[in-house]
Amino acid sequence: MATVDALDMFLTDYANISRYLNSRLNSLLTTQHLTFDAFFIMHEIGQSPRPLLLMELAHRHHVSRSAISRQISMLLSNQYITQQANAADRRQKGLSLTATGRHLDQQLMTTMHKTVHQWTTQLGPQRVKSLLDIFNDFNEQIINNEVPAGH
Repeated sequence: MATVDALDMFLTDYANISRYLNSRLNSLLTTQHLTFDAFFIMHEIGQSPRPLLLMELAHRHHVSRSAISRQISMLLSNQYITQQANAADRRQKGLSLTATGRHLDQQLMTTMHKTVHQWTTQLGPQRVKSLLDIFNDFNEQIINNEVPAGH
């Protein structure tokens, strides 16, 4: 069990880091009319070897269809993605990046890579790797194994 001092330190660090990351990322994204969630969805669509379905994205993000639909609508209105009906089932629409979306994704990823490189220079590669390993462990062992509320 964490001590009160350790918990207070965690809460303070968490708040500071969250504010820093939100501020840093939002300064990159807001000029392009993107939230972090919308950017991440756009990036996932771009990384996929085939068009992604809306329900696949909702499942990956552990959110409802309507929550993903709002992000998709914004990406469509900014012409960062397109949707094509599946020939076998017209109700299914595959999502792909447009040339504009692909260019923007590459531009933002390059900027983010530079930022991570700066952190690696300041903290050292092993500490950054350890931090990323902890995030991955938390995601795999806690978030992905959490029983949804009401079950």
